[in-house]
Amino acid sequence: MDHNEKQSKISINDFHEYFTGDYTDGDLSICSDIKDLNTSRPIKMNTFLFLICLDGEIEGEMDSVQYKLSANDLLVCRPNKLISKIKTSPDFKCTIISISQQLLLNIIPLSDAYFNGPLHFIKFPVVHISNDEDAAGIRQFCNLLTAETMQQDGLRYHKEIILSLAIATVYKVMYYIDKHIGSNGTGKMNQSEIIFGKFINLISASTVKQRSVGYYAEKLYITPKYLSVVCKRISGKTASEWINEFVIKDIKKMLKHSSKSIKEIALELDFPNMSFFGKYVKAHLGESPSRYRKKMFD
Repeated sequence: MDHNEKQSKISINDFHEYFTGDYTDGDLSICSDIKDLNTSRPIKMNTFLFLICLDGEIEGEMDSVQYKLSANDLLVCRPNKLISKIKTSPDFKCTIISISQQLLLNIIPLSDAYFNGPLHFIKFPVVHISNDEDAAGIRQFCNLLTAETMQQDGLRYHKEIILSLAIATVYKVMYYIDKHIGSNGTGKMNQSEIIFGKFINLISASTVKQRSVGYYAEKLYITPKYLSVVCKRISGKTASEWINEFVIKDIKKMLKHSSKSIKEIALELDFPNMSFFGKYVKAHLGESPSRYRKKMFD
């Protein structure tokens, strides 16, 4: 892909331009079909997205990693993921629920299963429902949600009913994900797991990642040392290693997909100057930003 090709940043309100939107209200969007995503033009979501593949196949890249979904597969997409090269089969059918970060965090307690296994979601965002009864269950929820969105807008409690059904469907998706990763199904986590989940979500939901462990520790009301101990215990990596991994992912994405200059990228990612940015990239990628970008398109 030509790095001069610009990204499209998609919010809830932009969904109608890319999807056949059944319902949109600013915090929640329900879609049953993809309209204009069969393209190599990369898009960046700023919402939580749950995609349930009902029939057919869909494939594409998320943060330059290839994924393929078929019937009864679930995809969990966190904010600030770069999606590109989407292709669907002629018989593809799906339900897509897109929820703003604020709404999701308001309606779903941190102790629930969505935050269980955050490391799993980062590495494995696709879950397959192999049990026929479970697959039928999620289809039933999707059918109810789709049917309600097709009702005449303006009916009393229309918005409230759609929101309730969307939340119920997301909880059902979380149940299957929780079941898939081997949880005991209670949705309960110990304190270290909760802290790690909050930490990962703070980083992944930020457009510009702060590189200080102290910044995240302050947000979580703990010390930087304790945050690093928790991260190491749960994931095998320190807090600094996780921060650097997310920052480097953003740098790679921008060097590959953005038309901005290296200086503009450094400024956007809140590096104090070009020299610091160059040293940071070389320390983590083994080469300068310009050399890395050139290598991507040689």
